[in-house]
Amino acid sequence: MKSNLWKLLCRVLNISFADPISGWVIASIVMSTVSAGLGVMQGYQQQQIAKANAASLRMQADRERQAAERNAQIAAERRKRERGKAAAAFAASGVLIDEGSPLIVEAEDDYRSEVNEATIRAQGADTAWRSRSQAAIEVAKGSAAVTQGYGSAAGSLAQGASLLSPGLR
Repeated sequence: MKSNLWKLLCRVLNISFADPISGWVIASIVMSTVSAGLGVMQGYQQQQIAKANAASLRMQADRERQAAERNAQIAAERRKRERGKAAAAFAASGVLIDEGSPLIVEAEDDYRSEVNEATIRAQGADTAWRSRSQAAIEVAKGSAAVTQGYGSAAGSLAQGASLLSPGLR
């Protein structure tokens, strides 16, 4: 006994019950439609995953930048402590640090310290940039997944529609 939905489908598509191929055609069309819907849905799911990955990568980029800034500050504080110890040692030995070789050494150490801090910040910025770039790639992958889902859906619908052509019945 055929269901009311089956009878309605056959009436809508103007297909007789006597033709056994008609049932297969209807089933193929329904499966093509379901496949199309699933293809689009899968594309959107992949896009959501890609968006979540991108958000995570952006947060990671911020953490990397902050860590680099912290490391640069730590290096600056370390340099200040070392400078204080050196000044105390020079003073204890009776050497004036405001002139001559001690002043040159201190200036060179200050320069190296500044270069070191700048290098730490630059490396952090570079690492953060890579994470942001990866985040942009993830967003693009998500968009491509949606496009691919629609392409797959169009192919499935075209395959189902090809079953309706008069030459195949």
